[in-house]
Amino acid sequence: MHKRRLSLHIALALGITAAGTAGAQESTKTEGGAAPTPGEAVTADDVDRSSGWAAGGFRFFPQLSVTALYDSNIYGVNGSVPVDKWNDPSGPIQEETSDTVGILTPSLAVRSDWERHELNFNAGANLARYRDNDDEDYNDYWLNADGRYDINERSNVFGGLGISRDHEDRTSPEGAAGVEPIQYDSLDAHGGYARRIGQTVLRLGGTAQRIDYEDGVNADGTEINHDDRDRDIYALGARLTYLQSAQIRPFVQASAERRRYETDRDDYGFERDSDGYRAAAGIDFNYGPTLEGEVYAGVLHQSFDDPRFDSITRPDFGARLTWQATPFTRVRGSVDRSLEETTYWQFADGAPDFASSYLYSRAEVLAEHRLTPRTTLSALASYGQAEYQNVDRTDDLIGAGFGVEYKLSRNLLLQLDYRHYQRDSDYRDPFNYKSNQDVYNGDLFDGNYQRDQVYLRLKALLYPVRDTPVVAGTFSGLGETRGAGLGGGFYAGAQAGISGLATATEGPRGNQGNDEADMAGQGWTSGLFAGWGMTNRDHWYGGVEIEGARSGADWSHAKNKSSSRTFSLDMNDSWGASLRGGRVLSNGSLLYARAGLVRSEFDTYYQANDAPANAADDSDRQTGKRFGVGVDVPAGKHLFWRMDYSITDYDDYDVVYDTTRDSIENFHTREGLFRIGLGWRFGAQDYQVVDPTDGDISGFYAGAQIGRTQLRSDLDAIHNDGGSNPGRSRLTADFGDAGASAGIFAGYGWQWDRVYFGLEADVENSNAEWQHVRTPTGRNFSLEQKGGQALSARLGYQLDNGTLLYARLGKARSQFNYRYVKGGDRRNDINRDEMEIGNRYGLGAEVPLTPNTFVRFDYNRTDYGELAFETTHGNTDTVSLDNETDEFRLGVGYRF
Repeated sequence: MHKRRLSLHIALALGITAAGTAGAQESTKTEGGAAPTPGEAVTADDVDRSSGWAAGGFRFFPQLSVTALYDSNIYGVNGSVPVDKWNDPSGPIQEETSDTVGILTPSLAVRSDWERHELNFNAGANLARYRDNDDEDYNDYWLNADGRYDINERSNVFGGLGISRDHEDRTSPEGAAGVEPIQYDSLDAHGGYARRIGQTVLRLGGTAQRIDYEDGVNADGTEINHDDRDRDIYALGARLTYLQSAQIRPFVQASAERRRYETDRDDYGFERDSDGYRAAAGIDFNYGPTLEGEVYAGVLHQSFDDPRFDSITRPDFGARLTWQATPFTRVRGSVDRSLEETTYWQFADGAPDFASSYLYSRAEVLAEHRLTPRTTLSALASYGQAEYQNVDRTDDLIGAGFGVEYKLSRNLLLQLDYRHYQRDSDYRDPFNYKSNQDVYNGDLFDGNYQRDQVYLRLKALLYPVRDTPVVAGTFSGLGETRGAGLGGGFYAGAQAGISGLATATEGPRGNQGNDEADMAGQGWTSGLFAGWGMTNRDHWYGGVEIEGARSGADWSHAKNKSSSRTFSLDMNDSWGASLRGGRVLSNGSLLYARAGLVRSEFDTYYQANDAPANAADDSDRQTGKRFGVGVDVPAGKHLFWRMDYSITDYDDYDVVYDTTRDSIENFHTREGLFRIGLGWRFGAQDYQVVDPTDGDISGFYAGAQIGRTQLRSDLDAIHNDGGSNPGRSRLTADFGDAGASAGIFAGYGWQWDRVYFGLEADVENSNAEWQHVRTPTGRNFSLEQKGGQALSARLGYQLDNGTLLYARLGKARSQFNYRYVKGGDRRNDINRDEMEIGNRYGLGAEVPLTPNTFVRFDYNRTDYGELAFETTHGNTDTVSLDNETDEFRLGVGYRF
């Protein structure tokens, strides 16, 4: 599992940059990929020579960072696997565990400031403390030194030495066991010789690495042996580069390595020593500060001493790219392949299979944009595949995220980052570990997980920092407003859209029990609005707005069983008032947020099937608090159009549906409301139309977005009851609820006059889920949407002020987890992950902030189709779920 670190050392020894080194530290933490090291330290390559403390021919760069990390799934589990799957496969499920981590990272980089030769030092630590799970605390550290001695103008020798203590992430198949993370020590060395011979450069190098693991401890106090993983790895390599020109330099390279374990055989009797080689040819290119990188292809081979392990011969490849797209935008990408060590094993057909290693292929893209002199935006996407050798398992590893860095001062930085990690494994664990037990229903995906992390980091640079030159007129452009645009005064208009209801219901049931359910529905809405506002000299806007609307949103629940319930909710008219505040942009558009109150009428019907005469059929008004965002875009001197999204949280209320039994059900409803409107401003003044894009938005773009997703499931089920209450009944119901979403997007577009066409890819994450819980007995079932990807085409039209209106059509792939519990035999429970592909369609608007930066309002609907299953009980239930999502996203993007 440390081969990527070795690959980096070989690269250093050969005097090249390893493809994919941006993720090298992450990949040493786990087999198959996982979360990165939460701390962050400065290295000699990260610093500016003109900064730092100067002393005795060296420059010193101390820094200290404090990080608060929220991790949604610290153990990297999918919530589908029993806690004790070895002995009790029908026992309790290992649920996802979240926690907050505090991380202190002191570090020091030292760099020589000489005309000849070079000597660098780097030391630091990551000290992590978990709030609720202190067994996961760790203390990692590192100390490295490297340098170069110039023999003459044509030759030099170089080398380095490093020691470190690290830990395995819990998502590693070998690091998941035990009550504490597995610690290991590493000693690394590399050295070499380089010489220019005519138009060629020859570099020879070697590396050595020793890895020593500490033993783990089980919950019962027994020791988990990891000594059979201790190993030494040695490598020798050579690289010959032809200096064809200053821009293009072809090369060939080769390396050979030996991997030697300290024990002849591991705990399972396998000899894990191996020998291998890599050979490749490629091109190094450098076009000045704009574009540089390399690409290579070749072959990778590894032979194992144990005859039960097959030799591996595969294509080898790699690439890295640094592109300075603009003076303020940099894109870095990498592709890499390596062969990683592992002692992973799994059951197949009742017997264990052991992996010799796994082939790890990975691609990563990082984009950074300096939005203002103090603010930098970033977005990251990665994809990896871990192909285990000698066992039937392949893992797909997806990572995505975005971040914001703000300079509080020259030496103090505030960083906010979001990361989503996802592993999709094709290995299904049948839980036949010790005997021919009944197969646990579903053949669970033991290796799948979803993980979200949010970092808030304060970083102090404890050394003099040089001022960064500022080039005028190229940042956010928010102060460059030249026209009044949508300024103050009275206005009125009409709007229509989609209303989505999500209602949490709760009430008593038989046997002194309780029933909780998440219901959802949607429908069209339309109405009128009017308001007044004013804009100050700096183009900040404030105003008040009233509105009235009529909604057709509804949902229902019906079960044809005498002891069950039939109930529904319909939304009628609404009246509301809100305050709006925002900013008028340079193209005349108004970006705004709203906050206000709404009074809406709801028709609520509730019936106990065995007492229909006592049913409640009420029509009541409820008050809700409304919050939203939107954009008003001018379409002429007086005319403007609007795109608006809001969330309204209504007061909960009780429904009394059977006074003879004092039966009460509680309803708590939230509404997600997406609307498009057309309005007229009275007394508007002439203004200059400004298009920051100059009428051209073609080309490549990328960005990040956050939003809200409503998940709806039309459930149609046949319930089959046994025991003392036999019989079959049918349930039809609209289940659902809403959750937050986040992701990144990238695409390419073509423009002909004002018509736009493009293709776009999304990586997104959602925590939308609904559930039905019945206590103490009854059926419990739920559905959760997790991460996914989407590919869509966009067709649009660009207005005179640069705003792009578009429609989208495409496909979305999302992971769903559904659970179904009935009766007391856990072996009949269903807990499955399924990847579903749906048809996506939607519309949106992109409003330019600057010639390259835009803000996006996007609304889409995805129909994932039917998901059907049967339970394995003697009295089988048949269930069908027709799943659909509505998603609003607010994003920021950059056009390259």
